[in-house]
Amino acid sequence: MKKVFFLVALFSLLFLQSCQEEVIPTLQCGTNEENINGVCEIILQPEELALVNAIANADDISNYQMDITIQNGHDLYDMIIQFDSEKSSFEFDGQVEYYEQQGGTLYHYIPQGELYVKETVTTTGSNEYEFFKSFEVDWFTYNNGKYLMNLQNQSQAQLFFNDSFPDSELTGFEMTIENDFISEMVFLLQVGEISYRFVIEFSNIGTIDIVLPQV
Repeated sequence: MKKVFFLVALFSLLFLQSCQEEVIPTLQCGTNEENINGVCEIILQPEELALVNAIANADDISNYQMDITIQNGHDLYDMIIQFDSEKSSFEFDGQVEYYEQQGGTLYHYIPQGELYVKETVTTTGSNEYEFFKSFEVDWFTYNNGKYLMNLQNQSQAQLFFNDSFPDSELTGFEMTIENDFISEMVFLLQVGEISYRFVIEFSNIGTIDIVLPQV
């Protein structure tokens, strides 16, 4: 009888041990994380998700319009730039110039009277107006509807403007996002004692159709 009791007690102990081994501890996720099928995944706020999508979309757009306003004291300068894949147009002071990329060659269409002449341009292949395609998500902090560039990243972004504004310093940058695309950028450049304020508005994404002039 004692032997039977011992065996029952032994099997009971083994059964309890097996049950204890099968207990799976509850997964504890951190702040802004959620247990998705046993894996902690970061849950983004709407403004964070909009920034992630806008940065990703910026790298892919090749058809859009930029309306640029440059303010220097009381002086204002307006420019309209359109991009249509390998073609682009620049409108300034009532004059429109065109560029066309063909393979490794860049052509410039310059107005002369009512006609245009076509010239070959020496280029490095980079487009300084597409500097926003190099932005990183962690460069920005959301505040009251705007995405402000962090101070520690302004020196990195300032490098984009060195060709057009040598020895310049970026002193402020904010960005607006609508429908997962960058809709506006406002930034300040200091060049010596001269301050420039740039406002760039994006529009007509995916609808631009540039027709090159006859030469």
